[in-house]
Amino acid sequence: MSLESQLYNATLVARSDHAPGLATFYVRPDTPFDPFISGQYVTLGLLGAEPRKPGVPPEYHEANPEKLVQRAYSIAAAGYEIDELEFMISLVDNGSLTPRLWELKPGDRLAVGKKIVGTFTLEEMQTRTAVMVGTGSGLAPFISMLRQNLTRKIDVQFVLLHGAPRRSELAYLTEFRALEKACPNFTYIPAISRPQLDPAGWRGMTGRLTQFFAKNGSLLTEMAGVDLDPSKSDVYLCGNPNMINDIHAVLDPLGYTKHSRSKPGALHIEEYWREKE
Repeated sequence: MSLESQLYNATLVARSDHAPGLATFYVRPDTPFDPFISGQYVTLGLLGAEPRKPGVPPEYHEANPEKLVQRAYSIAAAGYEIDELEFMISLVDNGSLTPRLWELKPGDRLAVGKKIVGTFTLEEMQTRTAVMVGTGSGLAPFISMLRQNLTRKIDVQFVLLHGAPRRSELAYLTEFRALEKACPNFTYIPAISRPQLDPAGWRGMTGRLTQFFAKNGSLLTEMAGVDLDPSKSDVYLCGNPNMINDIHAVLDPLGYTKHSRSKPGALHIEEYWREKE
């Protein structure tokens, strides 16, 4: 029996490319998971013997050909969408896993972890307002949360701040805008940081997402009606570590403390990052 047949337990069904180096992968596990909590994650894996994308730099750490290279990814699918899992993934050129994922075609096999886990969920909220801040593939858990909860019409106000260098990298833009029109408790604010490189002539917000948190969140209040106060709004951060660190530094003097099960707080940070994939 080959290593692939022993270790691989899922099939790539389809892939949708949003921009160079940013794609959504649709994966069907051989055995469907039980319903999970939106915002949670699971590992994906490929053997080190699998080919890497041509032309990328050498990998950060050379993979063992006979072992799985595994990384954790937030699931973009809603918690009840268990037959086919959706993953938004960024290519890391010198990584070990993503350049191999980029070589997969529909019908190819891969490994999915045994358990879906994580505490970056709305179940951990301290208030009735969720300010979600994401860049790149860090949007994945928020896609899941919004799909799961906006249709339920729960008594929570959702604000999504979505950052990217260019408009083409604002994946799911059309879906978010449609949700905003359909759901009065959802505000969507996309912004691009390099409008000079955008050939489409972007007419929306520009600049980094930290601007929404300056001056005690005055811009956030103006555009979304949200008070930046830990007793009134939870903040969820996922994406580029620099963005997370910068916003964390702004929120700390306002009384936001990082949430944990042992010490609840209104600041929720997804810790894993994909820079060494």
